[in-house]
Amino acid sequence: MKHKWSLLIIVTAVGFFLDWLTKTLAATHLVIGVPYKIIGHNLEFLLVYNKAALFGLNPRHLIPWFPLNEFFLVFTIVAVAILVIYYRSIKRTEIWMLWGLSLIMPGALGNLFDRVFHAQRGVVDFIKMGLSENLYWPIYNFADIYVTFGVACILVSFFIEEMKKKKAPELPAHASGTAVEERNTVVNDKPGEERTV
Repeated sequence: MKHKWSLLIIVTAVGFFLDWLTKTLAATHLVIGVPYKIIGHNLEFLLVYNKAALFGLNPRHLIPWFPLNEFFLVFTIVAVAILVIYYRSIKRTEIWMLWGLSLIMPGALGNLFDRVFHAQRGVVDFIKMGLSENLYWPIYNFADIYVTFGVACILVSFFIEEMKKKKAPELPAHASGTAVEERNTVVNDKPGEERTV
């Protein structure tokens, strides 16, 4: 990956646009609560407005007065700043990590956009997948997909690094000691004699 910043910018721009476009189409063409079947009950488009967090998790169930939108605004801004700073330190050869961070960026910004500009409505979720009508994964959107795959890429990157560390040859302790002794031994010109320094 020669141009890692190009990757971040392109993935963020394209990902954000697709998230915005699909949410707009869902909000204008789907009816709230009315499923549009794609593959039976296994895959449907079902429009809901989510004022909670990722996959519908809502801190207000525990703390009713929790300032949700303000919290996510500050949290996302801080997270994006940390992500960019960390991204700078990633080597161009760490492809999985670069892709992981690049995918998280449009996911974070996509849902943040809804929370800032459609605070009363909430985030548009419309993809429903499951085993049956009543047994399904929380309804989500493209931004949630980006974050999920981004985290998966980061985990793969960590796994690869751990495998590299395990495969890296380690010099035995006795071998390293012998090497030091050999460096400190200087052979004299006289046969059979040596001196150490």
